[in-house]
Amino acid sequence: MKRTTYIYTIIMLAIAGIIASCGKDLRVYNGPNQVEFSPIVKSRSQGTVAVPGYDSVKVQVIGAQLSSAQTLNYNIDASSTAVAGTHYNIPNSGTFNLPANSSFGYIRVNLVPGSIASSATTSQKTLVLNLTGNTALPASANYSKYTLTITF
Repeated sequence: MKRTTYIYTIIMLAIAGIIASCGKDLRVYNGPNQVEFSPIVKSRSQGTVAVPGYDSVKVQVIGAQLSSAQTLNYNIDASSTAVAGTHYNIPNSGTFNLPANSSFGYIRVNLVPGSIASSATTSQKTLVLNLTGNTALPASANYSKYTLTITF
């Protein structure tokens, strides 16, 4: 009987040790607040006249949410092959709003149907955005570039 109690105690202590060790792997971000694109690469069809294509480019806050709305900045990279007004339109181009107490904001990109012909060599264009943020929420160095491939 004593041996069974001893084995039972050892097993219970081992189980308690395994359960207790699970909680030690919590990761907490302790760096400065910043913003980044998430994901950094996407592909969208230009759509049709009846159902035009679009993209909602997600920008997320890394760190604490801010209690006031933020106007964040971005620019169109010179390496883009898509042309504003021809292949896409962005309302309020260059800025977007991050709501107060939010972890996410979105840049709406409206695609222009029929702007890209079906061809083996030219059936896609790229739109590259560079996130700059603002003084309260600067852009993350690693995820500040977003590439949207617009397809036929």
